[in-house]
Amino acid sequence: MSRIARSISRRLYHPNALEHQAKFPLFPLTYGSDSLQYKVLNNTLKNHVPEHGFNERAIVASLNELELGSSVLSALGSDNSPSFLNVAPSVLELVKFHLVTKRYAITQELDSELANSDTATYNAPALKTLFQRRLELNKPVAPHLSQLLSILSIPGEFLVKSALPELHRLSDDMVYYSNETDSPDFAWYSKRVAISSAFVSSELFMAQDKSPDYGQTFEFAAEKLDRVTRLGQYYTNTEEYLWYTLLMSINLAKSQLTRC
Repeated sequence: MSRIARSISRRLYHPNALEHQAKFPLFPLTYGSDSLQYKVLNNTLKNHVPEHGFNERAIVASLNELELGSSVLSALGSDNSPSFLNVAPSVLELVKFHLVTKRYAITQELDSELANSDTATYNAPALKTLFQRRLELNKPVAPHLSQLLSILSIPGEFLVKSALPELHRLSDDMVYYSNETDSPDFAWYSKRVAISSAFVSSELFMAQDKSPDYGQTFEFAAEKLDRVTRLGQYYTNTEEYLWYTLLMSINLAKSQLTRC
């Protein structure tokens, strides 16, 4: 079975005309890996966010290291509106860059394998494997996850147009590339919202975890995901309740982080 046929059979249960028509290879980012934006943000995330956090200071440090002028700063977040809590558009773009590139990172090799195989030969990993692989990618910035989650939970345009959709895409990709059984009905939405809630909870736990190599975070994540899949919680209740649970998870993150 071709990749396109496999994709149609497994993914297109929701209205998304752009699923196989993304103009940019790192959709929804509006630039490619050969662009100046990508160069600056990638360098910021790798070399300066671990020290400074998700803020303009990290971006400015990156611009100085790359010997670029400060005028680049205003162009980085041109697609974003400032949040009402004065989070700069460039910082919002840095957060979006982190979310998108880490999502692609966990499936890049699997995407190549899937494109060159059929259903019978594709060796799909477990959902738990992909879930924990994504948490592993948080380790370099784990001391700043509180700040990240706080930015993501600010009510406004960025939450609605970037944070929540990207969280949904992450859950969608983890199910799609894993050996998890899927279903072309209401359970499709329910499952992804439940997985998204589990991931938000795990990141919140990781933000406060002081155990060696974040061992307790991965134990917590495994238990959370197991509860979702083993008990079938994504098949119960109503869509409104599931979205309520997701939003409450994010609001809980915000309220907890304000106490840190």
